Amino acid sequence: MEPNGILIYGELNNDYSIRPVVKQLVTKARDLKEKLWNQRIMVCIIGPRINYENIIYELGQYGADEIVIVCDNRITEYNHNYFPEVFTQIAQKYPPRAILVGATNQGKEIASYCATKLNTGLTADCTDLDIGENNLLLSTRPTFGGQLTADIFCKTFPQMATVQENIFKENKIEHNASAIFNWIDIDKIEKKIETIKSIKKELKSKDLSSAKIIIAGGAGACQNDGFALIYQLAQKLNAAVAGSREAVEKGYITKSQQIGQTGKTVAPTLYIAVGISGANQHLAGIKNSGKIISINKDENAPIFKHSDIALIGDLFEILPELIKNMDT
Repeated sequence: MEPNGILIYGELNNDYSIRPVVKQLVTKARDLKEKLWNQRIMVCIIGPRINYENIIYELGQYGADEIVIVCDNRITEYNHNYFPEVFTQIAQKYPPRAILVGATNQGKEIASYCATKLNTGLTADCTDLDIGENNLLLSTRPTFGGQLTADIFCKTFPQMATVQENIFKENKIEHNASAIFNWIDIDKIEKKIETIKSIKKELKSKDLSSAKIIIAGGAGACQNDGFALIYQLAQKLNAAVAGSREAVEKGYITKSQQIGQTGKTVAPTLYIAVGISGANQHLAGIKNSGKIISINKDENAPIFKHSDIALIGDLFEILPELIKNMDT
């Protein structure tokens, strides 16, 4: 079968709703589709036997043409054995021109497995996608620790890329998708990993990918009780806590909480930057934010040029006042 279409991994949340990055990828795939002739947008969903009618309708509203569904009650949650192999078999059954996957924990495992099985290239953690010369997928990703970006052509098919969350905006259109149900005998899939026990980790902060309010700390907060104050304020605002690369390196936050070109891209309604100077690498991670409030004692901090509200002063004086006022 001649390669045709753009195949997207339709990652589900724990409640079986569509993860936002999938809708973002479908939206972007529409732009790519316009530059290629006769390409359909397919989304592969893997999960238990439930009613997928709402998911089919929702993905159609973002521009998906076909929703390929593989369902089995033995795959109620992500499984390292089944999911990568099932997705790869779908890619072999419906050979696409390009495969796009969200750069999540699931997505990275699935994409690397699929690329190896299909003997093709993979560009990871992309920040932009386009169609370049000879109608090849052009993937842009950060390099040299985020100091530069590289444009990469994949000359093997299918062309593959993983894309960071919240890089692209979601955009609905009037469109309907059709469903294709597939049956795959998972008993024939070799089990290379056995799950002995699952332990749910208690997260110190909310998930950044869907947070409406994010408070992030930079170098200025990496001293004394800077992050303790940030967590107190976050609790008052029901916000997620994040930070810069320096905050990760000094152990104040985890890598999963890092925002920037080498971290996560976020799109909250409100972003509060505390002690962050505003280097280009960090600004790349907050470009889709709604309102930005910055707190910094350096009146020439670059982030002020990108802020809706600038508070010039010592964060150790400003944050306690904000916390105090929220108790009144």
